[in-house]
Amino acid sequence: MTSDPHDNSNFHDPRAIAQRRLEQMVGRGELSLSEFSDRAGKIWAATCPAELDVALSGLPAQPLAADPGRSPARQAGQVPATRPGSAITVDESQKKISIFDTLKREGRWLLPDDYRLTSWLGDIYLDAREAVVDRPRTHVQLNLWGADAKILLPPGVSVSVTGNRTLSDLKIDEGRYEIRGGPHLDFEINGFMSNIKIKILAAGEKIPKTWKWF
Repeated sequence: MTSDPHDNSNFHDPRAIAQRRLEQMVGRGELSLSEFSDRAGKIWAATCPAELDVALSGLPAQPLAADPGRSPARQAGQVPATRPGSAITVDESQKKISIFDTLKREGRWLLPDDYRLTSWLGDIYLDAREAVVDRPRTHVQLNLWGADAKILLPPGVSVSVTGNRTLSDLKIDEGRYEIRGGPHLDFEINGFMSNIKIKILAAGEKIPKTWKWF
């Protein structure tokens, strides 16, 4: 069983210290959710200092003192979802309301706080495994009117689901992962005659055929 990095008895455990560093980095928008998940898994599987070093290899140095209210990516005027030299950028002004069609978010993209999507008789496909957040806790609101939503999240992300749903079906598949202590997502899902599925799936794992749109 994996230890809880936030257990006081683990305060001086090198693995707990390493994971807290990852949590700080993901909260600054320096790691995607899947990168956190992958490294956290390696941290808690480490049995010696060398393996722990491998889990942390390639991470940037600790940031210099800066405005505590802004992540390093935002201070530099960059979008955390964009890597240097990247060929893909995400325009967050794109539509967030759909009627009879699909709203789709996948790949490496910025998941801002209070993110809202609305679908009327359509679909929402939200693959947040490679998403980047810049805070420990992020609020996401989905409004579904006769619409369906499928949400993919990586291990290590804790989730709370609230909202008002009538004649709707909510299914959650947590898998058997033991990574804990990561960023938290507050999902407010409001629906009428809707179907919602939330699945924990590590980046790189094959998406079940029943989850694919095409």
